[in-house]
Amino acid sequence: MMSLNNLQNVTYNPVIPYVGTIPEQLEPGTLIVIRGHVPSDSDRFQVDLQNGSSVKPRADVVFHFNPRFKRSNCIVCNTLKNERWGREEITYDMPFKKEKSFEIVILVLEDKFQVAVNGKHVLLYAHRMRPEEVDTLGIYGKVHVHSVGYSFSSVSASTSRLCDDAVSASGANVSKRHSRWQCWIMSLCSVFLDVSHSD
Repeated sequence: MMSLNNLQNVTYNPVIPYVGTIPEQLEPGTLIVIRGHVPSDSDRFQVDLQNGSSVKPRADVVFHFNPRFKRSNCIVCNTLKNERWGREEITYDMPFKKEKSFEIVILVLEDKFQVAVNGKHVLLYAHRMRPEEVDTLGIYGKVHVHSVGYSFSSVSASTSRLCDDAVSASGANVSKRHSRWQCWIMSLCSVFLDVSHSD
């Protein structure tokens, strides 16, 4: 798990539903870290990266991350624009379990969001709207959240390309996305170390 010392603007034990302003613009390299616990009676919960908090008309949801426990366990991702949902992207590799704790890490990349749960890569979601439009985090449904934090240490686009090139050059077919995830995390960790040494 990522140390809370490396995160900024940490909110502890928010009341659900939670709607909070994200203090800075989302750029490549931004991390959003959510820690919590799935209660035994949970049927679903969701994490929404939104543009505003309007209810009527409903705010655009740039990234909708929705674990569901009823019938087939799955994670549904989508985008809501002008009050219309797009095509669902469904992941059946479910990392969440009832009565278990979790840590969700959402990493903003140039062309997609990358999500890990409990230290393991879970999914990629290509941007359908610009992440710069996100200014609000919403968490809804049956879930207990212990903390929400951010890291706004941006990583350059050239680092992203270097990661891709390094993965391609390796020739290993070990899931490019896993390798890129590790590469980005290593880049971010080096930023954290630089910050801590400068203190």
